[in-house]
Amino acid sequence: MDTVERELLNTIQTNFPIMPRPFQSLGERAGVSEEEAWERVTKLRKEGIIRRLGGVFDSHRLGYHSTLCAAKVPEEKIPELAELLLKIPGVTHNYLRDHDYNMWFTLIVPSKADGEKILNKVRHVLGSDQVYSLPAIRLFKISVDFNFKSKIEKSKLDLRNTGIRQAPGAWRRGEQAAVLSEREKELVRVLQVDLPYTLAPFAEIAQILQWTENDVLKLTRSLLERGLIRRFGAVLRHQKAGFTANAMGVWPVPEDQAHEIGKKMAAFHEVSHCYQRPTLPDWPYTLFTMIHGQSVEDCQNVMERISEETGINEYRMLFSKAELKKSSMQYFMEEND
Repeated sequence: MDTVERELLNTIQTNFPIMPRPFQSLGERAGVSEEEAWERVTKLRKEGIIRRLGGVFDSHRLGYHSTLCAAKVPEEKIPELAELLLKIPGVTHNYLRDHDYNMWFTLIVPSKADGEKILNKVRHVLGSDQVYSLPAIRLFKISVDFNFKSKIEKSKLDLRNTGIRQAPGAWRRGEQAAVLSEREKELVRVLQVDLPYTLAPFAEIAQILQWTENDVLKLTRSLLERGLIRRFGAVLRHQKAGFTANAMGVWPVPEDQAHEIGKKMAAFHEVSHCYQRPTLPDWPYTLFTMIHGQSVEDCQNVMERISEETGINEYRMLFSKAELKKSSMQYFMEEND
């Protein structure tokens, strides 16, 4: 990956231009022509480094219920349960991790009741009640934004390494879901899949919807400004991009310190997700930090730095042993069934 491709990836993860000729703007920033910018991004998409290019939505703001689930799964049951979760559209991610709670999956569904039905089905297949929902109590950060600067460039402090990068649409307790019009839902259905492979992707989306391009651009920007789209850009396969290690770092932080400590943890660039979640009788951890690095040692170093910064000396690192499922949520598709 050369300097141009690193610059393009650094930009399009969070700031893909919502304009008629987005690759012209990207090319100007990277110092290349519009055509070359498009060819470089297309190459990264076809190589699988970019998994999807489009809108990343805030499930809560769209009216959906989301949660992280933990299960204790005997070795012989893992294939059967993995196959079940693979077929459930609302399960977007499923990982095996090195802990007694060894299967961790995310669930996004239209309602909490829908989620409980799925969990009961999982419990039935597992033959155990040890499948738990740990919905977020507080969200401090969602920002899957990998830094592709060279080692020399990384030595220069930049905004990607400082401050809390919480998405502007991140929900807060008590915040109500938005009420979307049918027209807005129609656009969400298109923006949640891959952008067309063309120099003018929004014009092609307009043709699909039979709208004007200006209407597509205006409403897309509105969804972003209102926080329904958390970010518009590239979703990466981080292993193919060189970030081969990831760990779920968990911390037993008392409730009266959770807000202050959570903000400090979220300030680390290497932390992509930071949440406060409920505890279980044998799971005392309240703060969750997802950490990505180019090696296990990278992740360990980040945890040590977080510990030094916060004064929280007790923690666990649950490294990913296997990725069983990774997909993007498809919203409002049940209305088309």
